[in-house]
Amino acid sequence: MPSHPWTVTPLAGALLAAFSHGPALAADAAPTVLDEVVVSASREATPLQQAPVSIGKVNRATLDETRPTFIGQVLDKIPGVHMPDLGNEQHTMAIRQPMSYSAVYQYLEDGIPIRPVGIFNHNALYEINLPGSDGIEVVKGPAASLYGSNAVGGAVNFTTAAPGPRSASLSAQSSSEGYQRTDFMATELYGDTGLRIAGYAARRGSSWQEYNSMDKLGLTARLDHWLNDALLWKSVLSYSQLDTDMPGSLNESDYRQRPGYSYQTFTYREVAALRASTGIEGELNAGGFSSATLYYRDNRTDQLPSYLIFNTGADSASGRTTENRFHSLGLNAFHRQQWGALKLTVGGLLELSPNEQREVNLAIRRDPQSGKYTGYQSGSVRRDYAVDLSNQAVYADAHYDLGHGVNMHGALRYDRVSYDFSNHLAPSATTGAPSQTQSFAHASPKLGLSWVASPAVFVYGGYSQGFTPPEVGALFSSASVPDLKSATFDQLEAGLRVAAAAGLQLNAAIYRLDGRDELVSYTLQPGKSEPRNAGRTRHTGIELGADWAVAHDWQLRLAAQYARHTYRDYRPSAQEDYAGKTIPAAPDWQGTLELAWRPLAGARIALETAHLGRYWMDNPNTVRYGGHTLVNLRGEYQTGSWTLWAQLLNATDRHHATMAASSYKGGAYLPDSQNTYTPGAPRTALIGASYRFGGKAGAR
Repeated sequence: MPSHPWTVTPLAGALLAAFSHGPALAADAAPTVLDEVVVSASREATPLQQAPVSIGKVNRATLDETRPTFIGQVLDKIPGVHMPDLGNEQHTMAIRQPMSYSAVYQYLEDGIPIRPVGIFNHNALYEINLPGSDGIEVVKGPAASLYGSNAVGGAVNFTTAAPGPRSASLSAQSSSEGYQRTDFMATELYGDTGLRIAGYAARRGSSWQEYNSMDKLGLTARLDHWLNDALLWKSVLSYSQLDTDMPGSLNESDYRQRPGYSYQTFTYREVAALRASTGIEGELNAGGFSSATLYYRDNRTDQLPSYLIFNTGADSASGRTTENRFHSLGLNAFHRQQWGALKLTVGGLLELSPNEQREVNLAIRRDPQSGKYTGYQSGSVRRDYAVDLSNQAVYADAHYDLGHGVNMHGALRYDRVSYDFSNHLAPSATTGAPSQTQSFAHASPKLGLSWVASPAVFVYGGYSQGFTPPEVGALFSSASVPDLKSATFDQLEAGLRVAAAAGLQLNAAIYRLDGRDELVSYTLQPGKSEPRNAGRTRHTGIELGADWAVAHDWQLRLAAQYARHTYRDYRPSAQEDYAGKTIPAAPDWQGTLELAWRPLAGARIALETAHLGRYWMDNPNTVRYGGHTLVNLRGEYQTGSWTLWAQLLNATDRHHATMAASSYKGGAYLPDSQNTYTPGAPRTALIGASYRFGGKAGAR
């Protein structure tokens, strides 16, 4: 694997040296405690306790306490959120949906989607540089009225950290399973201008799992300039690069007996993602707030993926390489105005994203004794096309104060998504459809009520809708384009937040989310299928979160959910009907429980359990994964400018899978040919240290 990510270390050292003059910050300086606010619920700063939707937040303090090497380690602390780890920052997601690879989430940075519509990637969060963020906000359930298509299960928004007074930090950590990482941060204020640069370089070498090396580089720079006391010019540049092996999944026997085994020897994924944005936000008039952001994306993904390798014989298999490129130019703007009891936000989005895709067929050699794929030969070009993806949207969001603590909320967004497809090959069943243009339009409403029952009790509820247009791959992968429409999802939700006495904070939500016209791969005959809008699903659940200062030195945090995900109508062929069945990869119970103790100043010890309930692996609900509970230990000690930490993840060394699936449809049950598992990591110890430099305060 290439070693370029480690070149960040001398860069970090040079930056830190520039910021290291002046006294260090006092280790026991008391932090200023502010009311937690969120911006993703309505695109404005709102107290979390009074956000009129189900929303969870991971703040900077939680990021610092957890020191995640995988974003899911902190997202799972939000009730109703589970992010399965597929290895080396690859992942999928489960928010009011089963663990799925479907395009039912919107991933954003500062409210801007990190990828364009039509080419969803369930792994997209490996394009995020977490050290550049000061928090993560998750709007659970449909958020299409603000964020457009794919915001069905939820919208996950990473907020970049603003520059601050002169300071810098450098940290390093290493694990017992070959993971090494260096993080750095430097920030400074120059009068009305501030700059913050943060990033990390990570590498995985020899570990418990065969063929699983990785290099990752992440960088974020944010430049703020205050034009006056009320107007901010903000510019953000983010870059991520990931080069990773893809060890793939295992069959039943190998998962049980040798979970570190891999059949792969040459699969890979290489990603380079650049995002840049610049915009002005602030008060241009009395009672108003305006924001306009121009943004650009440049993304490259080359891969020979393990999931596209299929056995064709005892010593042979087929596969393919894929090369995807896109760049985007977009404008997102809104204005909010307050007139007495009415607050109205209107906005819009314009985006154009040219995208290119190329695929090459592979003939693969396989060793029948070991099951390993030993080599390959490139063959014909399978796909070669370009598609101009465009998205235009307008939206309005209104809040009206009815008095006595009661507020009415309403929103409506209209999106138009267009695909201008150009096939560079002769159209066929494998090379794809003839060149053409397809477009989809949808209006997404939202209605709700909220009530500030008392300073400590907040109640909300309402209706919202989300939608997902067909993806490029579903539309143009065959010679004839299917007559598809957008899938829609309607949600009813009610929630409660309570700031109780004795340091106890509670939040709870109950929801029902119904999907219709969902895309189904319908089998016409063996070896031939087509996509159809033929699926209907129902997702219901209860989410509960608690944060309790049990005593002065003890804190308890709970994030739990119980959910049911069922097919209401699902016929993938004339012979198969799964209506009434539970959707695969849909655990009933899921959550985390953490107990933290601060035995002395600067020290913190935390015990965490992470539970994933059992779930069906197949559509007939015959093959089941039994679920698992992992135990994690974390401890840190801060003295002066130094912080030392240690973690023991999966402390009980529980054998488990992060994903499990089965193709069983009845008849003979053959586990080794029908069941697949993505094995989870065994007991892993990490140790790390960081040093923080500090200096004079800035002008702002």
